[in-house]
Amino acid sequence: MNLLWRPMAESDIPGWTALLAAAERADQQGENYSEDDLREEWADPDLNAERDSIAVLDGSVLVAYAMVHRRVTPEGTHRLPSQSVVHPDWRGRGIGAQLVDWITQRATELHRAHRPDLPGEVNISCAEHNSALRALLDEAGYLPRRWFFELKRSTEPDAEVSPQPLPEGLRLIPYDARYDEALRLAHNEAFRDHWGSTEVDLDGWKQWYTGTSWFRPALSYLVLDGEEIAGYLLSKEFEADAAVTGVREVWYDQIGVRRAWRGNRLATVMLLRALADSCDAGFTRAALSVDADNPTGALGIYQRCGFALVTRQSVHARVLSVTD
Repeated sequence: MNLLWRPMAESDIPGWTALLAAAERADQQGENYSEDDLREEWADPDLNAERDSIAVLDGSVLVAYAMVHRRVTPEGTHRLPSQSVVHPDWRGRGIGAQLVDWITQRATELHRAHRPDLPGEVNISCAEHNSALRALLDEAGYLPRRWFFELKRSTEPDAEVSPQPLPEGLRLIPYDARYDEALRLAHNEAFRDHWGSTEVDLDGWKQWYTGTSWFRPALSYLVLDGEEIAGYLLSKEFEADAAVTGVREVWYDQIGVRRAWRGNRLATVMLLRALADSCDAGFTRAALSVDADNPTGALGIYQRCGFALVTRQSVHARVLSVTD
């Protein structure tokens, strides 16, 4: 194979879009992207594409890619998540194994350069049905570390799920931009004990949370105790999914309750309000993702609200060494 390996460039975005569309047709993971979506991802202030990405091209056609990101989690781990895709027509030719090797090598270099004082770990996600990737990861020394579940339900009212009142003294309001910085800080606190979570700075908050084009403030909520944020739910809509599937789906992307207010059904109250409003707004389906070992019991809460498991994804990890 006479393939070109080089860092990704912004000019690759149309080819990146086509590559992901081909992969989705084969893999059916429910992930669709427009060029605008990928331009938004490309604008990530923490992404150094020249250093931390690789594009694989057959002539001018992008047939595979990989990226490595850098995070420091609250428990003190230098965690380096990654993403990679090989075009279905190019699978089985050794490209996937080379990408896993590149990810491992680049993550090791980043760990040595930035946080050799902390335990290091590189992560690669794998869909439950992707046995070929799982075999590659096993061979490369990656072990299953965590499972994430995707759950969905209709937004239509469910007779078996009763509305829940808030405890006295708390109030539920639609998202209000005046609380945005307090919300960022509340999010960092609420997710501090969640696996893989990192502190979100101002740039990251605008890039991925309330500043993204996918954010839907009209279907996002805050629970206030006086003027203090006790809980929140942030929604997104991925229009590229609807364009492909014909189904308008809302994602309840972030659901958080601060420690002092846990155990008061705040997540349930916010979810049921969001479902009712989503139905009124023309969405027919709601979706969310959850860590199977979430320490707050979120999986059970979502199931009691009528959400059912659709797909599973594992996160595989390899410990990084500063001496090898």
